Amino acid sequence: MHKINSLPVLLKNPKILLIGGGKVALQKIKVLLENDIEFFVITEKICAELINYHFNYSIKKFEKKDAENYNIIINASGNNEVKAIIKEIKRERFILVNTVDVPEECDFYFSSLLIYKNLKVAVSSNGASPTITQIVRDKIKNYLPTQLGELAEKKFLERTAGIINPDETKKETLKLFGKVYLIGCGIGGIDMLTLRAYNLLQNDLDLVLYDHLITEDILGIIPKHVEKIYVGKCKGRYAMTQDEINKLLLNYAQRGMRVGRLKNGDPFLFGRGSEEAVFLINHNIEVEIIPGVPSVTAAPLSAGIPITAREISSSVSIVTAHLKGGVFDSSWIDLLKRKNHTTIVLMGLTQAENIINHANKNGVDEYLPTAVISNAGRNNQKVLTGSLKNLVELSNNAEPPAVLVFGNVVNFSNILPHFRYYKIFEELNS
Repeated sequence: MHKINSLPVLLKNPKILLIGGGKVALQKIKVLLENDIEFFVITEKICAELINYHFNYSIKKFEKKDAENYNIIINASGNNEVKAIIKEIKRERFILVNTVDVPEECDFYFSSLLIYKNLKVAVSSNGASPTITQIVRDKIKNYLPTQLGELAEKKFLERTAGIINPDETKKETLKLFGKVYLIGCGIGGIDMLTLRAYNLLQNDLDLVLYDHLITEDILGIIPKHVEKIYVGKCKGRYAMTQDEINKLLLNYAQRGMRVGRLKNGDPFLFGRGSEEAVFLINHNIEVEIIPGVPSVTAAPLSAGIPITAREISSSVSIVTAHLKGGVFDSSWIDLLKRKNHTTIVLMGLTQAENIINHANKNGVDEYLPTAVISNAGRNNQKVLTGSLKNLVELSNNAEPPAVLVFGNVVNFSNILPHFRYYKIFEELNS
């Protein structure tokens, strides 16, 4: 294996002579201009693309005396006579030479650069492959926060003023790298994840905080090195309060970690996702929302129930049966009297008696078709259908998580096929 010993360094205020005016020279001139480097160009002819750039140049044949005031030369001419002159100069005095696209004749290489004001990130392959360095540079760019430039400039001004605080700088830098993804994980099966959610879970996270409805199948695709913390909340049982979860998300993000907050269904549908997002944004943490397939659509579908159907249901309401602290919410009961309407109730399984009592007081038809769908899309899915009057009986024979559906669309459950999404994923991979 051919080994090249090299040491990446920064040249401070270099003065460079560049020979050549073609497209090869254009690439180097762009880099020099972007980095505000002093240089002069000698070329016998200049390509049309270079006319739009402002730099000093001379249209002439390169001669030995042209290099007298320069210790760094970039040869982008492709001319053998120029090469010979440069070799003669090297024998007489110290100069650094980069012969473009001829690594064995280079004393230094150009790196693929990312520039964030005072912060520069250079990627080099020792001249082996500019293509590799460009690809790696672009991948790094996708990861680095754009605010690094402002922070580097701020720290330069502080250092100039004699203020040096490494611990504070570390905190500020890590915070820029911290990010929280609020990820909707659908109704349970891996096949119900969006591609964005699937790719994040497999590739981009340092840590996940997950709710009690997140399945083992989904947790199983997360790499072993990713820490997993259970923060589930269900009726009467809390691993952590919402305030504790918010602070935990903030703490890990401020340490520069990429945190996945896994929520069943969609994070913004009765999932407290907006509370967490607002809290983090107020603390200057970057947040990305990954939508998920919600149970309000997936559960009825898995039971063969379309939530709308022409001439049967032209509108849909999505409600929750209880408010903060477990208080029953009766404000939606009148929706059950609307014609051609579907009402979908989340977190209503234990509120069956309250629903019936308030429905009776408001004159709701006791024969309104009703469905209770529990564990939708999972291998223990259960679909129970009947009328509003026997909602308590239906609920007693179901288990959470469950979705309640009210309306004439429920009758389709006896006609249309029922689906269990976990089977789809298994069949695709069998």
